Amino acid sequence: MFGFNKQKNEETEIPEWNAELHESKERWFTFLEKLEAKMEELATAAIPELKQLLQEDEDLYKRTFHRVLAGINGQLNNIREKARDTYEQKIDSLYYDLNAQVSVLSPHHDLLSDFRTACSDRYHKDFEGKFDYWSSQIEKTQERDLEIEYQKILNEFENIKDKFSCKQCGGNITIDKIFLIETYIPCPYCKSQNTFAPSTQARMLQNIARGLAEQRTVHLYEAFETENNKERELYHQRHELSLSKIHEKDSKVLNDIKTKMDQLETDRQNAIENAPKLYQAYLRAMYDEWNKITPDLKEHNEKMYQNQLQYK
Repeated sequence: MFGFNKQKNEETEIPEWNAELHESKERWFTFLEKLEAKMEELATAAIPELKQLLQEDEDLYKRTFHRVLAGINGQLNNIREKARDTYEQKIDSLYYDLNAQVSVLSPHHDLLSDFRTACSDRYHKDFEGKFDYWSSQIEKTQERDLEIEYQKILNEFENIKDKFSCKQCGGNITIDKIFLIETYIPCPYCKSQNTFAPSTQARMLQNIARGLAEQRTVHLYEAFETENNKERELYHQRHELSLSKIHEKDSKVLNDIKTKMDQLETDRQNAIENAPKLYQAYLRAMYDEWNKITPDLKEHNEKMYQNQLQYK
C-alpha cells in the first residue's frame, strides 16, 4: 500500500526540473524575439539604402554595392549564428542532460519532450522563417531596374549618332543603330572605312539584354510557375483525401470523397497539360523581346530558343 502511494505521488507531483524547463523556454522565446527585432531593424534600414546605392553606383560591375551587400549579409548571418549557438548551449544541452536522467517510461518524460518541441519549433520554424524572409528581401535589392539602364544607353545613342565624322574626308556619318562591338562603317561620301568603337555603356547592352527581356515577360513566367506548382499541390490534396477513406464507413461520405478526388485528378491533368504551353508562350515572348533589344543577335538567339524548346 505504501509503495502504491509512493508511485501515485510520483505520477502526480510535478518534478523540480520542470521549473527550469519553463524558465529556459521563456528566456529562449524572449531571446529570439530580440534577435528577430534586430533582423527587422537591420533589413528595413539596409534595403532602401542598398536600392539607392545600386542605382547610384557608376561602376559597371557595381563593386561598391556588392561590398555593402556582403557586409549586410554578414551582419544578418551573425544574428543567425547567435541563435544557433544559444540553442545548442541552452536548449539542446539542457534537454540532453535531463533526458539522461529521466526514463522514457517516466510519466513526466512528456514534459521534457514538449519543452524540446516548443523550443525547436520556435527556432527552426518561426525564427528561421523570419531569417529566410529578410534574407530574401535583402537579396532582391540586387534586382536592377534594367529599363533605367537601357534608357541610359538609348539616350547616349541619341546624343552621339549624328556626331561621328569620316576621318578621311570629314563628312558626317550617321550611326543608324547601337553597335555592340567595334565596327567598320563606310563613309557615304568618299567610301572609306571608318572604325566606330561603341562606348563601354553601349557594350553593356549585350550583357543586360536577356535580363531586360526576362523582366518584361516575368508575368508570363509567373503564370507558368503557378500552373507548374499547381500539379504538386493538387496531387497532395488528392493524396490526403485518399488517406481519409481508410477508416471511413459511411458510403455517402465515401462517394463525396471520390467525387472530390476525381475532380482534383482532372484539374491535375489539366495543369500537367497547360504548364508546358504556358512555358512555351513565355519563352517565345521573352526571345521576341530579346531580339527587339539586340536585333543583331537574332540568328544566334533563335538557335538558343530552339535548343531550349527541345530540352524543356
